[in-house]
Amino acid sequence: MSIIKEIYDVTKDLAGNKIALNKIKRALLTEIKLNNKFLEDISDNEKRLSDVRLIQIVANLEIIEVKAAITCGLPFELISLKKADKEMMEGLDPIRALDNDLETVLEKIYIKIAYLKKDFASEHINLYIRVRNIYNYNKLLQKMIGK
Repeated sequence: MSIIKEIYDVTKDLAGNKIALNKIKRALLTEIKLNNKFLEDISDNEKRLSDVRLIQIVANLEIIEVKAAITCGLPFELISLKKADKEMMEGLDPIRALDNDLETVLEKIYIKIAYLKKDFASEHINLYIRVRNIYNYNKLLQKMIGK
């Protein structure tokens, strides 16, 4: 069971419990930072990674805390009121995230990672571009949740 689910089950009034909110935020941020470590290889535009390496990266990405946050009805406004703006997206590849709130960005990255974990071998997708998109969404999430 994920830490977010445990905290949510125990804590009924999240708005009044800053400790629980900080633990949830820290769990999400830790998972995002871990994923960023795996995605660092993709950040170099000069170096095109092999499909074998891209598949390894996708296999190592974690979405346990993100999934728990999405499915347990967490009030995301209590974690971050930030919306993706031009300044936040500076330095990232163009992605369709402008004005997205935390919940929307979490859902997008969850779906992108979960899909690739199941269908990474499809000949109809460009694995490099898909993983690069995940990298950009992950960086955006880090900016939205991070301090």
